[in-house]
Amino acid sequence: MKIRTFILYIILFSIFNSCNYDFPEDRVFTAEDLGEINIENFITAGDGFLAGVMDGSLYTDGQKKSVANIMASQFSLVDELKFSQSSINSENGYNLYVSAGSEIFGKWKYIFGNNTDEKARRVLTKGESVKEYTGDKNALNDISVPQLYVKQLSYSELPGNPFYSRIFKENGTSISDQIVEKSPTFIICWMGINDFLNFAVHGATNPDDFTSGEDFQSNYTLLIDELIQNTNSKIVIGNLPSFEDLPFFYIRQYDFLKFTNKQLSTVYARYSEYNDAVAKYNVGLPEDQKRPLISFNDNGVTLYPQPIVVIDESLPDAFYPDGKPLEKFRQLNEDEMALFSITDAMVESGMGSLIPINEEFYLNQKQISDLKERVFEFNRILNSLAQKYPDRITLVDIASPVKKIADTGKYDSWGFVVSEEIVYFEGVPLEGGLDLNSIFSLDGIHFNQRGNAFIANAFIREINNSFHANIPMVDVNDYIGNLYHLP
Repeated sequence: MKIRTFILYIILFSIFNSCNYDFPEDRVFTAEDLGEINIENFITAGDGFLAGVMDGSLYTDGQKKSVANIMASQFSLVDELKFSQSSINSENGYNLYVSAGSEIFGKWKYIFGNNTDEKARRVLTKGESVKEYTGDKNALNDISVPQLYVKQLSYSELPGNPFYSRIFKENGTSISDQIVEKSPTFIICWMGINDFLNFAVHGATNPDDFTSGEDFQSNYTLLIDELIQNTNSKIVIGNLPSFEDLPFFYIRQYDFLKFTNKQLSTVYARYSEYNDAVAKYNVGLPEDQKRPLISFNDNGVTLYPQPIVVIDESLPDAFYPDGKPLEKFRQLNEDEMALFSITDAMVESGMGSLIPINEEFYLNQKQISDLKERVFEFNRILNSLAQKYPDRITLVDIASPVKKIADTGKYDSWGFVVSEEIVYFEGVPLEGGLDLNSIFSLDGIHFNQRGNAFIANAFIREINNSFHANIPMVDVNDYIGNLYHLP
């Protein structure tokens, strides 16, 4: 939309939003509203999804609007609560996905380049390295570490994670033991997403990022068993959303490319010799052993969606007539995923069309199937733990409501949406794309502050149901989605 239209939209949105959800002002909460929970030593333990990572970074405003901090704010409405975080003190933070070595970037943000832009651009801000925390680690209530894996709970140090030493002591004591040593009276544990997510984000190219079901179960079970045996705390654990329901994996369709007729002629010519060699190689072979041709659809009245061209090292070796090795090229199919890490700049330079894309930028059918099975296994383990200690543990379903919203942001390459069932909070939509009312931040992976408020409500709702509490719900409309910045 043009900027003038956008500004008008913001004004109308603000007026509309001001009429939403009037919480009763005369409601006086008391300690009795806590039900069966004791927040004297309330602890949150998890990863970046609990700590407030958004837009690719952990930065000050994101940390203040984290799930952990939002929930602490709601508890403080009921009874006195002091909640301490290891304040990051950084406007833009350190981008977890694009910073490397001396090249440090901060969060992503939407910016209109000029007054005639119809669409804001997602740009990187200037970042800064992660500084040491100088406060009292013993006093921390939020001990959530961005990029933490469940399989690392038995570790006593994480040398590759700059956030670890800001929260935990490097004294030879495991993360799990240090959590228990906090002696929580009430604890929220939401972790485990990174045990499959980082593997998926990088195109399933690093097996070390893919935690086994055995490692996940042994580490999570050890933490829970120790909390049960050594504290009197009530424990809340959240299940894990699927990678499929994070925009990083559905914003780019497998066939998101569009070519003009001139561009179409160019890409046809690019693979002409290659296709001739593949056709010769395929002669006499069974169908399941043939190499795929690179083919594109002719345009009709509108530009036809074209599947991206990728490198697939699993393809069988083959050769050109002169003996030169045949490149291992193919195109994605509808059961595969092009990742959001394919940037517009990459596409404009010809990647995915004239230049096949590397394996780290897509997920094939086998990888997607393996990931689905692993997410299901992890959630089964969490459910079993909750059933093992029904009087002490409650399991919060995060995955189902997130999927319902995510489906509203999933489109095919023709622009048809997967689900038109919009989720509203007091008349304002919660959306699954990366626009103004989205619950997802601009990295396409973590939630924004609006999404964090939504997640906090899921936790609070289950806490109220399971522990006979009356914690007030969060007004999601008090929290923004994705901001657009004018030049």
